[in-house]
Amino acid sequence: MENLVRLYYDWEIRLLVLLCFAIQLFLFFTGGLRRHNIKLHVRLSIWLAYLGADMVAVYALGYLSRNVDAHPLAFFWAPFLLVHLGGQDTITAFAMEDNSLWHRHLLNLGVQVFLAAYVFWKSIGRHNVGLLVSGTFVFIVGVIKYGERIWSLRCGKFGSLEESTGDQYQLPFPWLVEIFEKLSGPMEREFTMEREFTYYDTVCLGVCSMPIVFSIFVSRMGDVRFRTFIYRFPCMKQNLKLLEIGLGIMYDDLYTKALVLRKRGGVILRCMTHLCSWIAFTVFFLACDRGWYSRVDIAITYLLFVGGLFLEVCGLISLMASPWTLAWLKARRHEKLAWLSLSLFSSGLIGRWSEKRPLWSNAMGQYNLYGWIADDSEQHKPRSFSQQCMTMVIRMATLFGVEKEELFWISKLLDREHIKVDREYT
Repeated sequence: MENLVRLYYDWEIRLLVLLCFAIQLFLFFTGGLRRHNIKLHVRLSIWLAYLGADMVAVYALGYLSRNVDAHPLAFFWAPFLLVHLGGQDTITAFAMEDNSLWHRHLLNLGVQVFLAAYVFWKSIGRHNVGLLVSGTFVFIVGVIKYGERIWSLRCGKFGSLEESTGDQYQLPFPWLVEIFEKLSGPMEREFTMEREFTYYDTVCLGVCSMPIVFSIFVSRMGDVRFRTFIYRFPCMKQNLKLLEIGLGIMYDDLYTKALVLRKRGGVILRCMTHLCSWIAFTVFFLACDRGWYSRVDIAITYLLFVGGLFLEVCGLISLMASPWTLAWLKARRHEKLAWLSLSLFSSGLIGRWSEKRPLWSNAMGQYNLYGWIADDSEQHKPRSFSQQCMTMVIRMATLFGVEKEELFWISKLLDREHIKVDREYT
């Protein structure tokens, strides 16, 4: 029994660090599934991972601050935990309410940076200079990553969106101006019929229609030209895809780091994180004394480095394969980069915006409010399993004095049905 306890204490921080990294991998590759997946177990697993990621990282940093001598190389993992606290590009917020908590994350940034710096300070003099330099670069990456997350949360806050002018969605397309001019005249229908619109044109139009989506979201009057274009363009075959692209971009601006990465400051910070990550990995590879540290600790550190660089490369590919990058490069006539972006964008394996891949769940939630208000005796149709579970929950809660109205949010989760949208509904 004592051996098991000792083994647990030896592996506790290692397991915490590995668990934190595994959660980050899971969030990166599943964070965007909510846009086109309505299954409860998928959303629940992402929600648990989103909440658990910060909890595990914070606990691991606290453990390191108290037991920095447990493993000689454990001090080097503190900056990686800061990187993990910075979150992934595919999910910064699970709900819009999370964006309003950016002040809390700003305070948390100060506390966790202090803990990581404390762990580093206690390790000065015990390790060679190269290892400390490498850890310092990882520390810089962690601070920048966490800063990007806080910046994204603040930009996605509804109050910040209301104060924004929407200029971030303006892109100059000469051929689009020509379309607007012709649509304002009497020959607009002949013009739409004679022009063959490709999916690439649809993507560019979806990006250029973002002022409409943004103005509707913040309850403003959009540009008249854009509204005229949408209303007078019934012949475009992919008009629904146009709406999907616009709503998909708005989803990314609310729940991911996309809005920050489109700004000049965000691009500069991302270039700094890439550069610092590669410098840190190179210095660690050259300076690490493999005969002094445990092989397991070295393997875990290499895993954190390689995994982090892998996520950085995947994030760069995802950014290049986005509709905004494609339209931005094309508008500024960077033809070679636009061709590369289009290749990634059209790839069915990499590009999540490809034409054949659905950009939303193609289903709409339906809730029977009358079924909630009416008594059980008034419902004569067969009840589903979720409705039976809801009835049991209400009866159990009544025994403990809980009012039925306080359980309405549970009913919306259990009794909601999703109906596939087809031509009859559209």
